[in-house]
This record gives sequence, structure tokens and C-alpha cells, in this order.
Amino acid sequence: MARIKNYYAGSNSSVGFYSLYHEALKDVENLYILKGGPGTGKSTFMRKIGLVFMNMGYDLEYLHCSSDNQSIDGIIVPSRKLGFVDGTAPHVIEPRYPGVVEKVIDLGLFRDDQYLSQYREEIITLTDDISKSFEDAYNAFAEAKKIHLKREDIYLSSMNFKKADGVLQSLINSIFSEPVEREENPTTRKRFFGAATPKGAVNFIDNITEDLERRIIIKGRPGSGKSTLMKKLGKHAEQNSLSVEYYLCAFDPKSIDMIIIPKLGVSVVDGTAPHVVDPFREQDEVVDMFELCMDSNVEVTHKKEIDELNLAYKNKMTIATNYLSEAKRLHDKLEEYYKEAMDFKAIDKKREEIVKEIL
Repeated sequence: MARIKNYYAGSNSSVGFYSLYHEALKDVENLYILKGGPGTGKSTFMRKIGLVFMNMGYDLEYLHCSSDNQSIDGIIVPSRKLGFVDGTAPHVIEPRYPGVVEKVIDLGLFRDDQYLSQYREEIITLTDDISKSFEDAYNAFAEAKKIHLKREDIYLSSMNFKKADGVLQSLINSIFSEPVEREENPTTRKRFFGAATPKGAVNFIDNITEDLERRIIIKGRPGSGKSTLMKKLGKHAEQNSLSVEYYLCAFDPKSIDMIIIPKLGVSVVDGTAPHVVDPFREQDEVVDMFELCMDSNVEVTHKKEIDELNLAYKNKMTIATNYLSEAKRLHDKLEEYYKEAMDFKAIDKKREEIVKEIL
């Protein structure tokens, strides 16, 4: 039975839109890049092709859209090194080896621009308003990040780094306890397991980790060293010639929220908000960095300050999500104009031709 992995290759973050599309597509040798304006059916085009390959028993990877919870931005058939991707803003993708590796499918060829011209002003206004909503969202995320750093500073004052080193060593001993054959060509990958979306924080942790025997769930407070711990565990695996998948924090892409060491069937995941992970499988383990490495009195001494910062952070994140939601609402309006101008029957025919050509 075909298996589907869901993840994000782009995120709405505190540093703006952050793209990992080059990472997601690096093993693809036959890439179809879809162009065309909003509402030209790129996501539907890819989903229908995905169904063809899924019905044939192929495993698939779906690259979800962080700006629209119902859309996908890409689909990969790993065993065939085949991919389809939305190559339009904000993750503009241009062919590097046109005709050899990449082929461009311009769905704009099936668009009636004469029809659109009568709505010129509305389309321009909506497009500009969408850009402004995203800009406002990214500014709000950036402000939330500043608040988050203040929380981290408070908690860092109570951190025992020697104890954190002890936790790291204990995990290394546990994860790498059995001798494992080194991989000939180990790889590293970077992805997002979740994203800030118009509907709030969304993640695919359970889907991504469902085939792994062991999940180590790291709990803790801001500044308790969760990301540093995972980076060091990943580096240790790399030094032992093992492949590692790094899942970056969608809010702060400099941080790591999960690593997977496929050869060992192990994942280490940050199980705190907004992606709370609690143990529910037999092999799930919890490591609480706050309990193990911090002086809990910090939350008594700085209670008022922490409460205020938590509230301010939550408010900024809500404001940012509202701007993403507004961008989505405006985008839906914009799509309506384009949908009316599209010849979807001709697009269906084009899609069938491409599937035939591939198979």
C-alpha cells in the first residue's frame, strides 16, 4: 500500500517567508515546474497526478502550502526521482537545466487574459493588499520573537549547563548503544514538520514519525536547550556516517524542532507548544529539560514577568495569524477572478498528456 509523507518546504516565520524548496527537491531528476497566476489550478493539478501514482502503489511526499491549509505546493515520487512543484512566489523556482531536468508547465496559456483585463483595478488592489497582509504578519512574528528571546533570557539564568551535558551524554549512550553499520553515502535533509498557517500552527509530526520504532520527546521551557541538544545528537549521528533529517522550527528557522535518524528508527522531537507531543505509544520516552537542568524557583522569582511575557507573546502570535488569515481571505477573492478566466478542460487534457509521457 502506498505511503504518504506530509511536510512543509516553506514557512511563514519571524524572518519572513523561509524556503527549503531547494532541499526538498535536491534528489529529483525529473521536475515539472508549474507556473500561472492564482486560481489556475496548480494544487489540483498536482493532487490529481498524485492520485494516479498512489493508485499504482508508489510512495509519495506532499509539500503542503503554509499560506493555504487546503493547498499543496509540491508532490514528490521518491522512487522515480520525479517531482511537481508550484514555482510561483513566494517560492519562485526557475529551471536550472531546462528540458533536461526541469520542464515548465505554464497554466497561464489556458487563461483568458482579455476576460481578466476588465477587472484590472480589482486584481491589482487585491494583489497589493495580500502582500501587505503578509508583511504585517511577518512583522508581528518578528515582534513575537523579541518577546520569546526575553523569556529565554529569564530561564537561561537558571540553567545548569553541566546537567544539560549529562542529559546529552545519557541520550548518546542510549540512542547509539548498539553498534550500527555505517552508511556508504549518508545524507542530511532539512524540512519543516509544521508551519504557521491561516488556521494557526499545524504539524504532521505523527505522520512523519509513524514508521519509527522510538520517539524521544523533549519537554522544557524556552532556553532549556532543546534545540542545542538535538543539533548535537544530529552531529553525533553524522560523525558516525548516519543520515539525519533535521526539522527546522517554522517560527525560528535557526532552531531545530526535531531530528530523525532513519537507520536507527529514532526521532527526537520538541514536544512543547505550539506542537505539543505527549507519549501515547509504548516506545515513547519523555526527557524534561526543565526538571533535569533548571532551577524551578525561576518561575516563582520571575512569575509576574514571565506571565506578562507569555501573554504578550500569545497576543503577537494571534495578531500574526489573523494577518495570515486575512491574506488567505483576499487570495480567495483574487482566485475567483482567475478561475472564471481558466479553461480547466484544456488543463485536464494537458495533465493526462504529461502522465502518459511520464509512464
